[in-house]
Amino acid sequence: MSEKRSLRPLPRTRRAAPQPFHGAKPPTNRDLMSRDGAQRRSFSPAPIIAALLLVLLAAGSLVGLSLSTPAPSDNPNSGPEVTEGVTVAGTIAFGRGGSIWSVSGAGLRQLTTATTDSDLAWSTDGVWLYAIRHRTETGGRLLGSGSVQKYEMNVPTLLRLSAYGGGEEAIFDGLILGSRPALNWSGFMYGPALASDGRIAVATDYRGRDIGTDVVVRILSGDGSAISTPPLPHIAPFGHQDPVWSPDGSAIYYVQNGLSEGTSSSRIIRYNIAKKSTTRIGEKGLVQPAISPDGRWIAATRISARGTDVVIMNVTTGEVVLEITRTGKSWAPAWSPDGAQLTYLSANGSLASLNLASFSVAPSGIPNPPVILSPLRDPVDPNVRPAWGSLNTAPVTVSPAP
Repeated sequence: MSEKRSLRPLPRTRRAAPQPFHGAKPPTNRDLMSRDGAQRRSFSPAPIIAALLLVLLAAGSLVGLSLSTPAPSDNPNSGPEVTEGVTVAGTIAFGRGGSIWSVSGAGLRQLTTATTDSDLAWSTDGVWLYAIRHRTETGGRLLGSGSVQKYEMNVPTLLRLSAYGGGEEAIFDGLILGSRPALNWSGFMYGPALASDGRIAVATDYRGRDIGTDVVVRILSGDGSAISTPPLPHIAPFGHQDPVWSPDGSAIYYVQNGLSEGTSSSRIIRYNIAKKSTTRIGEKGLVQPAISPDGRWIAATRISARGTDVVIMNVTTGEVVLEITRTGKSWAPAWSPDGAQLTYLSANGSLASLNLASFSVAPSGIPNPPVILSPLRDPVDPNVRPAWGSLNTAPVTVSPAP
């Protein structure tokens, strides 16, 4: 929907909806004030631990680990440069400086000029790119005296963008209008995923015309006008994150967050829509699932004491069949449209490098160890998971505005 939603929020408890486990930004960046009298919403410990982990990874702070990264270009302000001799089939969207860029073939295109864009997802036909943009607005809570205590809130909006840049359309806005403007409210929204029929799975605390207390996976209609909540189990207050559809749209994979003895006990869950049944996939500590186009494999980020690494799992058994990285400094996998490559991020100072892993499948059916290269000479935003679509955009390089 293109206009702001007018929803009536339910009173909040002091338990706040959680941050995603994998965000590389410090968790305070999305801190919102509570409506029940607390100065700010308190955060559950598990998301903070995992967020700080990736902050440390991006800063290169884990001792004893090494990772070779491409040298930056001589003119980093000109935008990320494509490495000579590297071509990208389809289009990879990524973040740089809070804006969305894409690389296709050997050329670049800047799709947005905002500074708060993240959470990228392609439509299945590769024509549309979806993203969440945050803006700052003023909200307030009503005091017993009748006066209003103001606070700043971070409002998310789900946008649909043309793969060629421009043509932005607001699908779902996170601002909730109060009885008067001073009492406006907002919620959380993370990780949109597109089904082949246009439905959108997203992690949010919206539920119909109200707001819940936990961030869980809900399904939006293609135009954002309707929202439903599948009966997915979750562990309060950790909720869900990272929804992704099966290629045929019959199932949703998502992460059921959890924390055990200070470490991640998050699990990847498959939800069969027709049967309304759930199945655990793989071991604990796995987030950011990405399903291969043929539905055979799951690429995921594995959280361990060493850090985070990208692995490939058998979609049926959950067995890890290939470790793409072993450095403890990689995350955020996304499949190429043909399923022959993965893109993912790895630590590069306080930022990240965009990597391509190309591999073949052995006669046994298990992927062979990959060949890894970096398509961009300059770093990218570490908190924006790349998305890979099938559309080949014209190889035009656009430098950011001064």
